Parts: sequence; structure tokens; C-alpha cells
Amino acid sequence: MNKVFSQGENGHTAAGPKAHPGGEGDVPQSLPHFLVAHCGDLASWIYSDQKCDGTNNCGDCSDELSPVTVCPPCGPGWWRCPSTFFKYCDCIPRHLCRDHVQHCSDWSDEYACPGP
Repeated sequence: MNKVFSQGENGHTAAGPKAHPGGEGDVPQSLPHFLVAHCGDLASWIYSDQKCDGTNNCGDCSDELSPVTVCPPCGPGWWRCPSTFFKYCDCIPRHLCRDHVQHCSDWSDEYACPGP
């Protein structure tokens, strides 16, 4: 489950019901900063390993797209396109190509993507 946490007062992390989707329980105050990545909404954050993983963890794609994040181009198992899925931002998994379902707003997943 993806975790997106909002910051509480005075920059401390929010816990429990104040946390965004997936925020379960308290977040340790001693969490090292290198484990945290801020979203476009600076009051929200995710774990840094969720950044540039191809999935829209922040809810606004800021963990996948510039100017907040600089991610490498799509990997070999991905197809770059303007996604129609909220789950993905700039790339979709190639296994979704040529499956007779539109996943890219330009339909390139069905007509241009070479498939898995």
C-alpha cells in the first residue's frame, strides 16, 4: 500500500487520521530525512524509494515528473506516453500494450508500442 503522509504543525509529521491515503499509525519522529521525499504539495511526503518507481504515489505525479522530481526515462519494461490511468504518469508497463484497451491518451499503447 502506498503511503502519503502530511506534515503536522511546526514541520512534524502527522500521524493517524491526519495522514493522507494509506497513512496507518504513527510515523516515527526519528525517521531519517534521506528516507523521505516531498510531493508537489509540500505538506505531503512519501518514502524516498517510492520516487521514480513509475507509480503515481503522491496523487499529483510530482514523485514521477519535473519540476519536483527528475526521473530517468522509462525503463525497458515501460512505454512512454501520456497515460490515461491515474496510477501511472509518463510511462505504462509494456504488458498493457496491445491488449485492446486504451491506456495512453494518444492510443500509442495500441498502435505504436511493440508490446511486452
